[in-house]
Parts: sequence; C-alpha cells; structure tokens
Amino acid sequence: MSGGDTLPTAATVVDICNSRGLHARASAKFVKLASEFEADIRVTRDGVTVNALSIMGLLTLGAGNGCGLSIAAEGPDAEAAVAALRDLVARRFDEDQ
Repeated sequence: MSGGDTLPTAATVVDICNSRGLHARASAKFVKLASEFEADIRVTRDGVTVNALSIMGLLTLGAGNGCGLSIAAEGPDAEAAVAALRDLVARRFDEDQ
C-alpha cells in the first residue's frame, strides 16, 4: 500500500441473544471464526475493547444475554469478518434451539 492508502474497515453492533451469553464455548466459536480472517477484529462492551482472537479477553467482557457488543474490523476482509461474526451471534452461537 502506498502512504495515502487506508485499510478497509467495517463495524456493527450486536445484542447477545443466546441464553447463557458469551460464555467459554461461545467465545471459542467466536475466536475460531475470527481467526479465519486477515482483518484485525476488536470487540467492545461498555468502553472495554478486546482482541477478537482472545478467548480470555472476550470472557472478561462479561457479556450476558441482552448485552450489546460492538464488533469492528480493519483489513482486506473487514466487511466479510464483521458479517460472519454478526451472523454467528444472531444464530445464538448455534446453541439455543
């Protein structure tokens, strides 16, 4: 990239809607999916931002059912990363039926 070029960015806000919130297994699924992308992905709750590749970081957010999270990504596949993670959360991490 030349000096004036910027990386693509994308962001969204999601509400945790599965009954147990962003617990260990859900966090592991989130990290696994996030690791498939080149983008630098960050998750924020109540002013605390963590790397989406850190299970411990995600757990420290204490995101229970109904909590809002901001997902932001920067990199060549930022939009795809944010869309995929938004979909995972919307699917309740494939846990609740």
